[in-house]
Amino acid sequence: MKRITIILSILVFQFCVSQQNKTQKPQKQYEFILRSAISNFEIVFKSSPKKNDLVEQKVKFIMEQAVKGEIVFTIDINANNDLSAMGFNDYYNENRKPAIIIGTYFLDQYEKNPSVFYSALVHEFTHAYDYFNSQQYFVFYKNNRMVKALFEADAYAIESLFIENYLLPQQFKITKFETFLVEDFKNTNLSKIILINQIASIHLLHNFLQIRDSKESIENKTNALNAIGENLLEKFNSIPEIKDNELKMEVLSFYITYISMMDQLVYDIEQKESNTILDTEKFSLQNYKKLYQTKQSISEKIKMYEPEFQEYIIKENARIRIEI
Repeated sequence: MKRITIILSILVFQFCVSQQNKTQKPQKQYEFILRSAISNFEIVFKSSPKKNDLVEQKVKFIMEQAVKGEIVFTIDINANNDLSAMGFNDYYNENRKPAIIIGTYFLDQYEKNPSVFYSALVHEFTHAYDYFNSQQYFVFYKNNRMVKALFEADAYAIESLFIENYLLPQQFKITKFETFLVEDFKNTNLSKIILINQIASIHLLHNFLQIRDSKESIENKTNALNAIGENLLEKFNSIPEIKDNELKMEVLSFYITYISMMDQLVYDIEQKESNTILDTEKFSLQNYKKLYQTKQSISEKIKMYEPEFQEYIIKENARIRIEI
């Protein structure tokens, strides 16, 4: 073993398992499984005949932080019993150390499906990497829906690259979810997973981010956002002509994303311009009359599709969370 053995010697003192009676396995057994899983992850990571620079960057950096004790790994028996049961937290317990929190679902699945543990771990390593390298930005925007969705897209992209360059070359039998993720990355640039997971259009979010971060004036930025909305309104009546349901949901996601994120986006634009933290209670999109009216028009029109869209999101989200 190389440096990861140092991590393993630290890990045993950093597990957090509570309410013992709610889990099927004793604490020590879960600790053993996690130690073994992380040890095997290092072997898989280093043994692949293929490499990817971005994956190497994220994983090696976080392994270094683990060696230094700057990030901890914890077991959470109260996590969801599905593929959402692993996550990154920028601080954990009284030590306020960033942590990768691993639900027992992954540990119960590990012997049968080790690949999905490795993939999910790389996903959370990516979030941890973003935290360590852009800490102020990460913490400031972690509750911002638009930025959170883009963080997720980045993590899913690195996870996909890991599956493609490290698991498949070593003949791992990957799960249905991992297959879906790799195909979604190749075919749609992760538009479906972000639609289902974040209820947003990744394409529109990238446009929003480009507008937000441009050097244009607030007036020009809001005019650009209004133009996007007016274009959506012009195309609204063509929605019934879409026969493919997946495509229809993707198109609807543009409208949903527009109305759900516009207030936050314009607030961010104002805040970026002022370079200070603005009082959210004093912000109102109504200060931008054309943009506000466009958003309201879209909001009224899209109501007829909202039940159908919500049903799709709930169904697909439930499916991919358990699709082992």
